[in-house]
This record gives sequence, C-alpha cells and structure tokens, in this order.
Amino acid sequence: MRLLMYSKALYSSWIYYSADRILFDAGEGASSILGNKSFAIRRIFLSHGHADHISGLIGLVNIRNNAMGDKEKKLSVYYPKDNFLITEMIRFISRTNRRLDYQLEWIPTEPGDRIELLDCQMPRYVEAFPTAHVHNEVSLGYNVVEIRHRLKPGLAGLSQEEIVAKVKSEGRAAISEDYHQKLFSYGGDSVGIKPAYVADTEVLCHDTTFLDENDRKEYKHATLTEAIACARDARVKKQLYCIHISSRYKAQLKKIEAASGNYEGLDFNVTLIPPGRITVVD
Repeated sequence: MRLLMYSKALYSSWIYYSADRILFDAGEGASSILGNKSFAIRRIFLSHGHADHISGLIGLVNIRNNAMGDKEKKLSVYYPKDNFLITEMIRFISRTNRRLDYQLEWIPTEPGDRIELLDCQMPRYVEAFPTAHVHNEVSLGYNVVEIRHRLKPGLAGLSQEEIVAKVKSEGRAAISEDYHQKLFSYGGDSVGIKPAYVADTEVLCHDTTFLDENDRKEYKHATLTEAIACARDARVKKQLYCIHISSRYKAQLKKIEAASGNYEGLDFNVTLIPPGRITVVD
C-alpha cells in the first residue's frame, strides 16, 4: 500500500491511495504536489465541502485538461449527497470548464453505497459510511474493501488429500467462503468515528486535530486520545495514521515525531502526520 499524504488543518488536506488511483479529498495544491500523478487519478472521494478539502478540485480539473498527460481518462468524483458547498463547487467548475477533453462525472453518495474498483479473483470496492463533523453539513468516510477467500470453519483439521477429494466431489464452494477485509479507512474531518464503521480495518486515517483535549473549544474534531480509542475498539490490524493535526503544534514537530510508534497495549502502530509536510508511505 503506497500513500502520499498532506494535511494541514484549515489549509489543505488530501491523501493519494496509489493502489487504486484514488484521491481522498482534494485540498489546495494537490495537483501541484502530485504533478503527473494527477493524470493517474481515476476517482476522487470527498468527505465534506470545506475549502481545505475541495479547493484543489479547481486546479486538478484544469490540469488534467491542459497539461502534458493523458487527457482522455475519465475522472469520477464521489461526494456526500445534498452537500450544498460541494454542489456550489460543481457549478463553478462546470461553468469555467465547458470544454473538457475527458469525461468528468459527479456522483452523489450516501452511507452504505458501494463503488466497485476492481473485478478479479479478489474484487475491491469502496464503501461509504457516515461521519460527524459540523451539525449542518453531511459528511462521509470511506473504506477500501477487498473480497477474499478462506477455508470454511471446521475444515482446518482435514488433510490436503481430504480437501482435494472434497473439492473433486462437491466443488470448491464446499471448502471455501468469501469474507470482506477492509484494507484502508479514511474518515476526513470528524469527531471520533464509530468503531463499527471501520471494524477490523488494516489501516485507519483518523482526524486528530487536537493533541491536547484542553485545546478543543468546539466539538467538531477529534483528539489524539479519541483517535487511538477508535482504532483500539475497531481492532485496527496494522496502522493508525493521525491526520489533520492543528498547525498550532507545528513548532512541536520533534514531539509529534516522538509520539509515533508502538504504544503499550496496542496491536497497531500509531503515526502522527506532521502538519504541512508531505508524507510518503510505502
């Protein structure tokens, strides 16, 4: 899993998930930093309509139409249905880009919607889930999910010869079952995500605007404690990325970096993404 992340609260936030050429949110400057990768993006998933998460759409749509690159690739943008701010952005972009060389598709999305990504032996899809940010605006988070196969419970004690014989007599469906594994979960800006929405995900990106609970004046962003609690209760398997950290902590970068790592009692790693820095994860 390769990620390119940039998050500076109030200024710009976005994450490029290269495995499926997905951009989660599109804050200011996304296309400038991504460069030619802007042409690789197939889908954009927007969490909500605040400027630091959607203002980069203007440059991205324009760059894909005018810069040196493949100008015929379709771009699909998924956004929370009935989100007024995003609807206004769609209207602006539509008025100022009347002659696009590629198909630009805007798709209103609701919690529970599934978007197919890959149709193969282990298909993948994105599923939307509700988040809570500000009271007057709908917002979404997204899970990247892979459908995998495993041996049915109760067959683990069979020998290889017995399994082969069962397949020959009853077919492969007799021994295996599908299960849906969340690979990557993104919550955008939000208070603590309900653990059930991201349960058993391998990697979670969670709002961590406030490292200190005492710095939070309004209940619309999460704290480090809340992000870790969500990840613990959701049984995150590998990694918690703490994003959208307030710029008030920028002078404490060494402290932020020191806070990343393995926490006692947790089965996953915790990484705090410093505000205003481009972070690459391989």
